[in-house]
Amino acid sequence: MELVYAQFKSAKLIRQSALTSDNVITLHIDWSENYNLKQAREERSAYYYEQHVSIAAGYVWRKDNCFSFGCLSDDTSHLSESTWAAIHDLLDELLSGKDLKHITELNIISDSPLSQYRNKTTIFFLKYYATNRKITTRWLFLASGHGKGIADGIGATIKRLFDNAVRLNPDESFKGAEDLMSKIKNSTNIRLYLYKKEDIHSLRMQIPSLKSIKGTSKFHEIIVKPNGEIFTKNKSDETETLIHTTF
Repeated sequence: MELVYAQFKSAKLIRQSALTSDNVITLHIDWSENYNLKQAREERSAYYYEQHVSIAAGYVWRKDNCFSFGCLSDDTSHLSESTWAAIHDLLDELLSGKDLKHITELNIISDSPLSQYRNKTTIFFLKYYATNRKITTRWLFLASGHGKGIADGIGATIKRLFDNAVRLNPDESFKGAEDLMSKIKNSTNIRLYLYKKEDIHSLRMQIPSLKSIKGTSKFHEIIVKPNGEIFTKNKSDETETLIHTTF
């Protein structure tokens, strides 16, 4: 419980930092359970084929402009490179917006599954954004047992919107994420982003051969400075430790 409290407290602090500073953005992301697309009027063959849609849902905190988001795809992989492909356009919008002041710090909050977030691929992309954007990047991993968060509710809302779209339009054929997104985007304030299998592949091609980083499974916070220095914490209220990587 001590770890749960420490991570929860630190997550609260970086959310508050984004709300009070023009130069800080904090976002919380979580993969929802895949949406099972079933047509209101299915042909017999459709019973033997299920279309699933991935939903990476979350919330962005920033001064004067907070919002919910959902990243949608027909690709159902939830590995680390899929996470970064999912939020690519969102991050580009947040860090390149002409109406925004210069961002100096990007914080990301999530659960801590090793395959999805807490791994060497995430460290690689945190360093990529830190050095290319000249910002400090941080990924804070919540401890198991923290309960449901805001991202869970946003994912559930997107699924309800999908259900309503299919139910209220029985004569339309929804082929997947793009069709569903087009149908609901004007009836919600949730910002929606579409990514495809090709986007994941393109991102994967940017990743060099990465050597394992000792202790990754214990990291609960990773911080990368604009100069590329990488620091980690096994618990967010501890002193950060500089680590060395080959990338």
